[in-house]
Amino acid sequence: MKRTGQITKKVWEYCEAHGTLEPGDRILTGVSGGADSVCLLFLLREMRERLNLELRVLHVHHGIRAEADGDAAYVKSLCEKLEIPFVQRNFDVPALAEKEGLSEEEAGRKARYEAFEEYAKEWLSEADGALTGAGCFGEARNNRSRVKIALAHHAGDRAETLLFHLFRGSGLKGLASIPPVRKTAAAGVTVIRPLLCLERAEIEEYLEENGITYCQDATNFEDAYARNRIRHHVLPYAEKEICSGAVQHLNQAAELLAEAEDYLKGQTDAARATCVETKQDAVPAREEQPDGETQSRAYFVRVPEFASLPPILQKRLILELLLELSPGGKDVGATHVEMVRDLFSGESGREADLPFGILARREYDKVIIERNTGENGDGVEADFAELEEIIDMTMLSQNKIIEVPWGQDVFTFQCLPYEKKEIIPEKTYTKWFDYDKIKNTLSIRTRRPGDFLMIRGGEGKPVRKTLKTYFIMEKFPRKDREALPLLAEGSHVLWITGHRISEAYKVEEGTKTILQVERKTKWRIT
Repeated sequence: MKRTGQITKKVWEYCEAHGTLEPGDRILTGVSGGADSVCLLFLLREMRERLNLELRVLHVHHGIRAEADGDAAYVKSLCEKLEIPFVQRNFDVPALAEKEGLSEEEAGRKARYEAFEEYAKEWLSEADGALTGAGCFGEARNNRSRVKIALAHHAGDRAETLLFHLFRGSGLKGLASIPPVRKTAAAGVTVIRPLLCLERAEIEEYLEENGITYCQDATNFEDAYARNRIRHHVLPYAEKEICSGAVQHLNQAAELLAEAEDYLKGQTDAARATCVETKQDAVPAREEQPDGETQSRAYFVRVPEFASLPPILQKRLILELLLELSPGGKDVGATHVEMVRDLFSGESGREADLPFGILARREYDKVIIERNTGENGDGVEADFAELEEIIDMTMLSQNKIIEVPWGQDVFTFQCLPYEKKEIIPEKTYTKWFDYDKIKNTLSIRTRRPGDFLMIRGGEGKPVRKTLKTYFIMEKFPRKDREALPLLAEGSHVLWITGHRISEAYKVEEGTKTILQVERKTKWRIT
């Protein structure tokens, strides 16, 4: 048997063991043109007759790389040669990343999964008469009433993901890494990963022995992304200097962790049935209420039953409820879980203010966790008295010093030439900004709904963060948020005075002119 025959057999046995492929399945496979996805396509084609599979290919164009058009053309040509239906979806991933405050890597992943699930649902919605016309019956016909999205993640990807999540402090679900089978929110649509049993070297061996060409993505060789750095440096070092077979051992660990996660998920579901009551359209008892109608979703957690749970189930249950209330589950972590958990041992009336307008509070023998979305569903807080002082940009451009009174304080603005050897001041109440990045009028004001700033994300790149979320993350007292002066350009906050500045306006090597802003008060000397 050729080596590639052994690889095919290995994938076949892996799919059998995990229920990944079944007779009559409709498989939508994502093909980028790279080695992994091309290998997956040919392996599925080998199994098509054996399992009576129906295959279609989806290619997602991210709008990032210049050579992406060539990749799309290659995949289309390959599908025509193999007589497999092909469809392409185009996205402007850089624009999506900027709009949603994501890294391009995160935005690309979101675009891909949205495209896969949307097309899978389109396939599902096709006339049922097509099944009857195809002569399907029994198990095969039932399987054709669902769609499986086949993705080309391999053992190396799973090992990288486990380490990436471990380094970032992930919970058990993250450490279980990439599962071979995952249900989606869409009924009848499942994600499968048939290649998790293969390492990258085996994929390349399969393609080479069968004379199959593929595209090279230059970004895979760069170290811009954390996962690439793990792939290029951490895993090779582990294989060479620590333990041969490290990738396979990490995959075995991920399998065990996935089994533990499945077990604990069942225990968490049972605990939830015992102590959680869900109420829709309740009106939260908050100090701040938006005008007009409100909508909310609230969870009432009974304290005695919750207290009887082991700590691991308590934490999992709270996290699950918070994630259900949070759009995308972003900015919810262990700190917020502990804030809620503390309420169960506290006095009635205590509260915990959390991201996305979520409020948790203790009321006698219950802890209530709720999110007030208001009319527009974005968790914006109530209106408040707004103060604003406009900065005269004309005077600034003429290198004049501007003084703006603010209560007991005075803000001083001045433009200065920037010498690259100058040391940027680290003072709390004196900040430097790149003047040329400012395109519109500046103002000193109190906060408004929709305010945001850019902070450094996990990949070292600036990401968008709403001001409200930032206040909650940094535990700003609610009473201090309303009067805190902000330096802003429209909704973009340059400086939360006395605290951080936005990454988008920082002085860089190419900066030519700086804007120096100083906040002075008779109580403080800077």
